[in-house]
Amino acid sequence: MNLLYFLRNCILIFTLFLLIQINQKVYAAENIYIDKIIQRGYLNVGLPPYTTPPFYYLDPKDNKLKGYDVDIIEGFANEIGVNVVFDRDSTSFNNLVKRSGAGDFDMAIGKLGTTFKRMSDAHPHEYMNFRHALLSNRKFVNSLGVAPDNPKYGNKLLNSEMTIGFIDRSAYDTYANSLFVNAKKVGFKNWTECKNALLEGKVDAIYRDATEIKKIVYQKPNLSIEYVPILFDDIIDQKSIFLSTEANTYLSDILDYYLKRKEIKTDSEIMKDYSSFYEPIN
Repeated sequence: MNLLYFLRNCILIFTLFLLIQINQKVYAAENIYIDKIIQRGYLNVGLPPYTTPPFYYLDPKDNKLKGYDVDIIEGFANEIGVNVVFDRDSTSFNNLVKRSGAGDFDMAIGKLGTTFKRMSDAHPHEYMNFRHALLSNRKFVNSLGVAPDNPKYGNKLLNSEMTIGFIDRSAYDTYANSLFVNAKKVGFKNWTECKNALLEGKVDAIYRDATEIKKIVYQKPNLSIEYVPILFDDIIDQKSIFLSTEANTYLSDILDYYLKRKEIKTDSEIMKDYSSFYEPIN
């Protein structure tokens, strides 16, 4: 009986020892990545190589990066107690997400839409929610033979044989191939080239989120004579911050906690909050 009692105590003591060691290891692991950032002194963040106000752009007054996305990341870095260094050397939106997944920086931001392919490259954390949209030539819209208020209009548009333009190697490249199955797809180097292609009649429509499509006609109202914005209320572009598997292991909880304290912005809210960027340009 004494031997059995002794063995039970030994097993209990050994079990408690293991639990203490495991807890200590978990506690250390939860902080190792953040400790590395703090020791480094800055958060390394990937940002697209483009200019997209009001989300990320160089302020001509002081040549500093500003915008909603910049504020989001700088606010997160401030919570950790470090500065931000932006890496803008990626060659495309898709390349930026891929580099984030490879650990080239701590995270990537910049109106990055969430797709299944990108989710296989890096871990997304949603912070904005925008409607898909087209800016289309009115002649093409009229050629569909269906009024916009007709319930069949959406399917008619999605299944049309339009020529649709978008930024190459962006989320809208992926979306176009998935949603506009019969369309001729044309990828362009940047958004300026997309807009020029529409105005020059090279494409029937250009494709991006509502903040970018509506900005075009808000800034140049006369364009509404020949071109019409089309918004898809039920097709949403979930904008995310992307992290590598290693970064996500250690930063996921604190990033989600930070983002939950923020409001997930819609395209309408962004255009209201940053209305000066959507005013007519003389």
